[in-house]
Amino acid sequence: MKKAFSVMTLLVLLLGLAWPCASAEARLPEYTAFGQLSGRTVSMLTGAPFEEMISSKVPDVGEFTYYNNMPDMILALESGKTDAALINNAVGALALSRNSGLALLPQTLADSFFGIAFPKGSPELARWQGALDAIPEEVRQAAWEKWTGQDESAKVLPAQDWPGLGGTVRAAVVDTLEPMSYAGEGGELKGFDIEMILLMARNLDVHVEFAGMELAAILSSVQSGKADLGAGSIIVSDERKQGCDFVEYYPASFVLIVRAAQEAAKGVLDPLDGKKIGILTGSIFAPFVTGRLPRAELVWFNTTADQIAALMAHKIEAFPIDETVLRLVMQEENQLDYLDEYLDEVEVGMVFAKTEKGEKLCGEVSAWLRSLKESGEMERIRDAWLEGSGGEPAVSDPATLPAVKGRLVVATDGTFAPLSYISGGKLTGYEIDLVTRFCEENGYGLQFKVMNFDGILMAVQQGQVDFAAAGFAITDERKESVLFSEPDYHSGTVMAVLKEATPDRSFWAAVGESFEKTFIRENRWQLFLQGIVTTLLITVLSVLFGTLLGFGVYMLCRKGNRVANALTRFVVWLVQGLPVVVLLMILYYIVFGKSSLPGTVVSVVGFTLVFGSAVYAMIREGVSTVDRGQAEAAYTLGYAERRAFFRVVLPQALPHILPSFRAQITSLIKATAVVGYIAVQDLTKMGDIIRSRTYDAFFPLIAVAVIYFILAAILTFLVRRIEVRIDPKQRPREEILKGVKTDD
Repeated sequence: MKKAFSVMTLLVLLLGLAWPCASAEARLPEYTAFGQLSGRTVSMLTGAPFEEMISSKVPDVGEFTYYNNMPDMILALESGKTDAALINNAVGALALSRNSGLALLPQTLADSFFGIAFPKGSPELARWQGALDAIPEEVRQAAWEKWTGQDESAKVLPAQDWPGLGGTVRAAVVDTLEPMSYAGEGGELKGFDIEMILLMARNLDVHVEFAGMELAAILSSVQSGKADLGAGSIIVSDERKQGCDFVEYYPASFVLIVRAAQEAAKGVLDPLDGKKIGILTGSIFAPFVTGRLPRAELVWFNTTADQIAALMAHKIEAFPIDETVLRLVMQEENQLDYLDEYLDEVEVGMVFAKTEKGEKLCGEVSAWLRSLKESGEMERIRDAWLEGSGGEPAVSDPATLPAVKGRLVVATDGTFAPLSYISGGKLTGYEIDLVTRFCEENGYGLQFKVMNFDGILMAVQQGQVDFAAAGFAITDERKESVLFSEPDYHSGTVMAVLKEATPDRSFWAAVGESFEKTFIRENRWQLFLQGIVTTLLITVLSVLFGTLLGFGVYMLCRKGNRVANALTRFVVWLVQGLPVVVLLMILYYIVFGKSSLPGTVVSVVGFTLVFGSAVYAMIREGVSTVDRGQAEAAYTLGYAERRAFFRVVLPQALPHILPSFRAQITSLIKATAVVGYIAVQDLTKMGDIIRSRTYDAFFPLIAVAVIYFILAAILTFLVRRIEVRIDPKQRPREEILKGVKTDD
């Protein structure tokens, strides 16, 4: 028997759906009537057979598309891949409250009920219907308000603490449809549907075993007997009743979610809609831009300096950046300006792993930051870094801090002034100052690990560092994977653009200014020198160890050992098939994830594998060019097999091997440019750090390129000299005949 619900219940239901839409004027829908969807694309979840319902309102729908879960469908709607999404009232209310770029189509499609599915003709249907009728209406209403509300701390399920004398039932439920049924942070299934099933199970004295799956699989699981019942935002329809019976437990309605309309000429950012906008990889700016400028084309960059270079070359029209950071940039680069409208406002905090150690350290740092705020010291520190004009405040040397409670390793980017940057060859900045003060006052030793911004979160999660301080904006999405401290910084996001008119400078004046900023100011030539040493160290050691590895593996395999050859072929295939940066990140974050090996050592290991696999292939190919008769002749002269190889075969093969060997060294030294992803400050990374300070993309890049050319030329010259010494065809005639009397 269908449960009758009060008018008050329906009223609360509709108000709950309408509330998010009325919260701001910007939530006006892009489409306001069914007729406007003619020729448009409408999406729904796979397994939701409601095409006819939409077609009855919009006969000429352009296309129906289907998605396996709600996040994918919402993302498709936001990105313009679909124009409307069919959704129920509960999930719709949550989607609107969390996505400012979405709105509700004012016209409702149809009303129905949420239902729990049972096998057709199941004798259990009546028992569960009775258990539902025994639940007071106010209890159901309280559960609905709890799961569709904003108080996350209240969303707790009742424990299955009843005896369960009636046995255990298997429930198939959707795990991606918040707030009805979804997987929480720890993977446990929760939601309104889950609580309703538990309330009924308590009345029946049975325990429930939940299994999460896609909506399309729920009814099939029930019909096949793999599940005793199914739930998860299932709306009862005549078509669904043909395959299952339902206990209808709460009123539902079908609605269409569309994109929010963009009001014409609302702000100064509107002219950028449809233009190319630069986005920093790993930043949170992309949704800010797409929410405000839905037709913008996003172009991704690794550093702010790259964005500035692209802006000046007119490859992009603008890029989002923190307002305080941009003001500092404008002191160095007077061709930049920004539009006077915030994209969004953000809070920045330090990042910790979701582990017992991370939670403890996060609480300790947060408590310390709160004490700074309460004493007013935080404001003084912030003003000194962000507002002061008396130069950079002094920061204690991390190496001098006593490690009474152990040493903390902290990841940072080093290219994000004024929060974290390198000045005068030393790491400094607002967040660097805060971290150093915290360690100094709490008895921790300290080591900073400078690495690429887009690799920092992974380093925190994998335990490579204790926490990170790199200007990370606090977002709900990031909170799903890491912990954030008390916010230590707040600012607004603005759009950087070029000034309409910029002063002309002569070519040589510009070159002189760039040279001074790149090499002379703050002794930045020392950073280049450090980067050169690191790059050469990785290259030379990788060449040495890789050569030994490749030669040693060839010696093991040359006699045809099946196991050695099979293993070698697999490793060579694996190493050569992976991009070098992926190989390095797998080694650093996974293979050596729990070790304390520095990034430089891991880089040598990675490039040794790469170079060793190349050397193995070179030797095998070079030896194959030597006629087998040469070895047979050596055997005839009494040479042992090993001696014949080293005295006869290998010397003839080396002239064929060394040209490839030389080219491989050149490739290797260029390939080392990616080691910045695993916290190595090589030549390329130092160039990025300098560009982040000078905001001059061209001159530091040219300097880095020239240095790479010089290093590659030196190394290949040395190999070339060896090649000449061992190949008679390349030595001068006088050198070949040295000591030989030619006039006899």
